[in-house]
Amino acid sequence: MHDCIKYRLNPNGTVPSFLCLHPEGVGGAFGVASPGTTAHDDTVFVGLADPGATGNFEVVPTQQALQDYLAVESVIGAWTEPVDPNDPTGPTKPFDPAAAAKWVWDRKTALDAEV
Repeated sequence: MHDCIKYRLNPNGTVPSFLCLHPEGVGGAFGVASPGTTAHDDTVFVGLADPGATGNFEVVPTQQALQDYLAVESVIGAWTEPVDPNDPTGPTKPFDPAAAAKWVWDRKTALDAEV
């Protein structure tokens, strides 16, 4: 099964090997600035790990836990998102942590069904 995770890029800026790179995966979503040891690892991202992967990441155990994390971070960062996802420079609306968490969890569930 795929784990929903919080992770950082490798110190050299490369994508960690534990990240699921399947086209339906999630990687590099919802970045939160957080001091790191290099310029490349100063952001915490949400993603999905490959089944059985190990590495320097934190597992987010439930959709609710992800929603709670995104709700806190989006309030701190005053996140917004495009009204029209196809027009990233157009008008914005407040970020919806519940919809974002559901999007990630739906992808996780679909990938887990393929395993």
